[in-house]
Amino acid sequence: MPRQTTKSALKLVVAATDFSARSDRAVRRAALIARKAGARLVIVHVVDDDQPERIVAAECDLAETALADAIREHAYLTDLNCSPLVVRGTPFDGIVRAAQQMAADLCVIGSHRRAFLRDIFVGTTAERVIRNSSIPVLMANIDAALPHTSCLAPVELSACSARALTVARSLGLLPRTRVAILHVYDAAAAGMLSYAGVHKGKVDDYLAQSRVEAVRDLVRFLEPLDLGEVDYTTLVREGIAPSTIVDVATEMRPDLVVIGTHGRQGAIRMLLGSVTEEVLRRLRQDILVVPVRDA
Repeated sequence: MPRQTTKSALKLVVAATDFSARSDRAVRRAALIARKAGARLVIVHVVDDDQPERIVAAECDLAETALADAIREHAYLTDLNCSPLVVRGTPFDGIVRAAQQMAADLCVIGSHRRAFLRDIFVGTTAERVIRNSSIPVLMANIDAALPHTSCLAPVELSACSARALTVARSLGLLPRTRVAILHVYDAAAAGMLSYAGVHKGKVDDYLAQSRVEAVRDLVRFLEPLDLGEVDYTTLVREGIAPSTIVDVATEMRPDLVVIGTHGRQGAIRMLLGSVTEEVLRRLRQDILVVPVRDA
């Protein structure tokens, strides 16, 4: 029986721009997503208000002109329901505030700055937007010439992971995309058993049983989820997240990675050192981060 197709719930997309090449990728990706969904697109630029008022006013005027010119001149924005918005404030706060005040369904931002021999993520505008946003955020890392065709969705079998999958699906980001749902389990006792001198056969039995249980757990996790027409496969790997997630993404080279964040009220929405932060820092794919709702 064919799976039922569900219309996208995506109505409003916000794309942040600072007129850099990184943010241009974000605007292009947002335009592609909005066009596919028939959604409205708002392009937001934030003017730093921590400077004299005359300079702030002048920069606002220049930004409004630049945004209007971009909407008029860029072919990928032609015939799209698109409007500009200039706000004042710190970059991350202005983006988050604009998206939330407009009740946007998705916020698209450019990738964080990358430096030779190390990635800079913590403290960047991208990191702060993701940390503080209550709506899904897509960090655009790749050129948006074509729609996403493959996706990796790491799940930890929690409500957080379930929400990430269902939200990505409702926004129309998963249909017609090959999705691999990855569950990483930790068979930590194997090392302790080996260290204790337990016979290798028994250690192997433990590893085999751990995998069987992990597969069963993933099946039980997916059963109640309404993934509709999503064409997905499952993948179970033994290891430690996030390194295993990064390894699988390197092997598969998906266009999109979907991951959820554990949320808390206030500013502490994503703990530093979390799986999500490490994935955001290390991967080069587009990454959709779906926050859980505040308790």
